[in-house]
Amino acid sequence: MPEGRYFKDALANFTSEAAYGGAVRHLYDMGYSAEQIREKLLYPASVQQIEKVIDEYERRRNSPEQDYEYVQDTDQYGKRSFRRVKKSDAGRETP
Repeated sequence: MPEGRYFKDALANFTSEAAYGGAVRHLYDMGYSAEQIREKLLYPASVQQIEKVIDEYERRRNSPEQDYEYVQDTDQYGKRSFRRVKKSDAGRETP
């Protein structure tokens, strides 16, 4: 993919997420279809754009990454940090 196209795609994804991505996912979770979501949005978005957001949302929701969880670590100075681990490894201590 040419560099210019990569940047344009990234910018388009960022603006669509900021403008209506969360609203689309919320309305989809409530049972609305893509056409019904388009009618509810205040931001102009095509049905194809909405379906793209829904498809990505479904793909992420059904991905095997749900086998991970976040655990909190505290270092010797009291600073807290989080790390992602597989659920089967969550009980282990780090060296």
